[in-house]
Amino acid sequence: MKYRTYARFVALALSLTLLTACGPKGESGSQSNTDGSVSSSQGSASTPDQSQPDASLPDKDQGDSSKPPVEEPTVTESLSLNSSDFSLFKAGAAYQLKAESKPEKGTYTWTSDNEVVATVSNKGLVTAVAPGTATITVTDSKTGLSASCIVRCKFEADKPASGGGSSGSGSSSIGGSSSSGSGSSSTPDSSSVDLSAFYSTVTTNHQFGMLTLADATMIKDVYPGLSDIKTNQCLPYINMMTMNSGEIALVEVADSGDVDTVKGIFQDRIDAQVSGGAWYPSAIEAWQNNSRVVSKGSYVMMVVHEDCDAIVNEFNALF
Repeated sequence: MKYRTYARFVALALSLTLLTACGPKGESGSQSNTDGSVSSSQGSASTPDQSQPDASLPDKDQGDSSKPPVEEPTVTESLSLNSSDFSLFKAGAAYQLKAESKPEKGTYTWTSDNEVVATVSNKGLVTAVAPGTATITVTDSKTGLSASCIVRCKFEADKPASGGGSSGSGSSSIGGSSSSGSGSSSTPDSSSVDLSAFYSTVTTNHQFGMLTLADATMIKDVYPGLSDIKTNQCLPYINMMTMNSGEIALVEVADSGDVDTVKGIFQDRIDAQVSGGAWYPSAIEAWQNNSRVVSKGSYVMMVVHEDCDAIVNEFNALF
């Protein structure tokens, strides 16, 4: 009896010893090998498999997928004109073309493909010469882009400067001498057009701001070079208000060869106002979009007004 009890106790002790040596599953411990040596084992959870990447860490090769890629903005270059097709109805009538480049401009080159019909200045001022059609093109030196506009010169029949038919001639003999005359003139003279009276009519029909007739000092400051030109009539009216959205200047040159010079002086005035001289954005826009420089014979007009085209028609009707 004692022997059996002792044997059971030994068997139980041996079982507890083996259980303690093996340890729980997944924990480190030692076990006997078949050759009698002892080796240690360690659960797989405590040592990650180095052959596979850890999904919890970001992939350095792919970068951070949470941030979208940054796209560089694409700059689109363009060149446009303020008109694509317009008409002029008198020889000497003019229209100011305006070019706009984006995002920035270079030097503009202006050309006419038919200068017999219409010419264009280096600042985009188109002047009618004879009936017909011409294409005006501007090219930007920075981008190489070009833009074109069609000008149609549709002249009405010449009106006589004074009474009588549109053409004709006659002769008379007085005391053995003879004289001849013509019933029309292609170039009006100073007696046929009173610019002061025209100014009064225009400012009555169209509301301007506070205009002042420029004196010699003001002419030198506002219209440099104009005082150097010989004129029969010179009436540059300047807007003295801070918000300058309109002006009118009327000139009759003594020498018709000075017409283009006067037109250039007037255009310089417009350009200076557009470049910031007009101060306020609305005023600058008025000088940019509502300005016209026209001529007929020896007469030149610059007008800046929202009714500029109607005023140009009234000017042309004088002749």
